[in-house]
Amino acid sequence: FNINETIIMFVSSGARRLVNHLARTNTRLYSNTPIHHHAAETKKFIINAVGTDRLGIVSDMTKYVTDVGGNIGDSQAAKLGTHFSLMMLIEIPTNQVDVFQSTLKENMQDMNASIYETTDSGTTTATTPQIAYRGKFYLKGADNPGIVHKVTSMLSKNGLSVDKMETSESIAPYGGTMLFKMKGIATAAAPLAAGFDVSKIQSQLAELGDDLNCDITLEDSAEDEFQGSFYAG
Repeated sequence: FNINETIIMFVSSGARRLVNHLARTNTRLYSNTPIHHHAAETKKFIINAVGTDRLGIVSDMTKYVTDVGGNIGDSQAAKLGTHFSLMMLIEIPTNQVDVFQSTLKENMQDMNASIYETTDSGTTTATTPQIAYRGKFYLKGADNPGIVHKVTSMLSKNGLSVDKMETSESIAPYGGTMLFKMKGIATAAAPLAAGFDVSKIQSQLAELGDDLNCDITLEDSAEDEFQGSFYAG
């Protein structure tokens, strides 16, 4: 008596009975029909929502996106005084757009939300310009009417585009005057203009700072993110 041979005979016998049954019933173990996986068409939107700050704004918004099978890309959020601002790039299935907009309207009535459809929806590939120069600018000093406009206008005239910017106001530790802070990232796309000169821009910003009673600097940077806390100085 060989137990291994007995097991093999039993399994083989069972397999033969299964094959004979499938042959009689004309049942296939597999299908010759190819399986096609159709990816759902999607659209990309930018959501911009502003309202009185409260607990759970970001949590609520992201839930409505994921509930319709959407994805969240880039996003920015900031508390401005007693208000809260949220901006997100989302991608949702085309057949769920109406559902998402209705859900947003019904459940986010305390927020002033707008939805903008981007031009890179579907299969269109967005082209990102090549950056030839990236710099970080900083300002700290006395607050002046039009100070943001004056700085950004000087950057624009020299071929620099503001990609990111943050500003804040606080009471100076001594004297009780209002202290204004601004920092941001400015870039210039390739190819650079013939007269582009970083040293000249730095000098112009320094002179503007002297006129406005504040310090303004521009530093070369290989990164597009701020380092450390904005309020740390």
